[in-house]
Amino acid sequence: MVCPSYIEKILDRLAACGESAYIVGGSLRDMLLGLPPHDYDIATSALPERTAEIFSDMRVIETGLKHGTVTVIADGEPVEITTFRIDGEYTDSRHPDSVSFTDDITKDLSRRDFTVNAMAYNPAHGLIDPFGGREDIEAKRLRAVREPTLRFGEDALRIMRAYRFSAQLGFDIEPQTLEATAKCAEGLSHIARERIGSEFIRLITSPYPQRALELMKSHGIFKYVFKDYTPSRQLTSLIEALPSKDTLRLALLLSDTDEEWARAHLRELRCSGKQITGVLASLRGAQMKIETDTDARRLLAVTGIYAADAARLSEVLRISPEGAAEITERQINTPCSLRDLKINGKDLALMGIKGKAIGQTLSSLLARVIDDPAINDRDTLLRMAKEIIKI
Repeated sequence: MVCPSYIEKILDRLAACGESAYIVGGSLRDMLLGLPPHDYDIATSALPERTAEIFSDMRVIETGLKHGTVTVIADGEPVEITTFRIDGEYTDSRHPDSVSFTDDITKDLSRRDFTVNAMAYNPAHGLIDPFGGREDIEAKRLRAVREPTLRFGEDALRIMRAYRFSAQLGFDIEPQTLEATAKCAEGLSHIARERIGSEFIRLITSPYPQRALELMKSHGIFKYVFKDYTPSRQLTSLIEALPSKDTLRLALLLSDTDEEWARAHLRELRCSGKQITGVLASLRGAQMKIETDTDARRLLAVTGIYAADAARLSEVLRISPEGAAEITERQINTPCSLRDLKINGKDLALMGIKGKAIGQTLSSLLARVIDDPAINDRDTLLRMAKEIIKI
């Protein structure tokens, strides 16, 4: 396996100082899968203070000293370096009550969630794989380290991570591990809604979400995401036909809900204002049938920058015919909002129009411009405004 030179330098420096050090976690898993790692995590026998001392000539961030983690900036890249550790008891279904350090990499790996994440590697010692992670990667299988109910009982968020990894990697969840997600699901009620929402969004924007979503439904997990609502099989079967975009795929799954329900539940999952706006705009626009350029401009007037997404969703839901998104994209630069009009409220005020009549007149003009963009000319609009208010 080949890793970047800055990672090799970190491993070599720790070894030269008498410490063991390995690449671990998702970065190693991705390397074995032939995928480019997003970042690298290193586990070491060095205590965090010792790690900081070894790399004192570099920028060191004390990320989480009590958990043994420091971040070293190497060649401009942040690298988390964590001391081999053993977790204490978990009493909140999320975090260990205490952490103790060890010099045994196998003990460190034994506390991890899934076998594919419980391996370690360095060029000198090769791959350390006490739980069969490499075999599981080759079999495209997601399996908990040791007893799955123990793993999920320690940290219930691992249940969501199991389904997310399945969707992300296209792996089957090993039967015992899968059954344990159902047995331990109640633990998700103790997990912060923001964390559940974050994992769920990562799941649905992964390459293979359909099967993971169906398994969540059949194993009673969905109620910990959307409580009293579960998307139909028809909706989940369509998700991979859409681009991997959070607002678009959320809108699909929420297509059988009303706007206020969707808004409330997205807020509860701590989705951002931008995400909520995008989902609701896509939901609203997807109900419009887009067959002509005029239809597309009306959609743009309602949904703005989310029009193409709304049209694509409308296609997938079979409300609009195939090609609706393409029609909409062709109209994106046409006048579809009040700010696109060649006149504004000040122009109407100078004509003697007052109060609510200004907004009503502009709205009337916009509707006409949407029908015929060619009339979006200042003189034409001023003349039409006079006709509307009969000046």
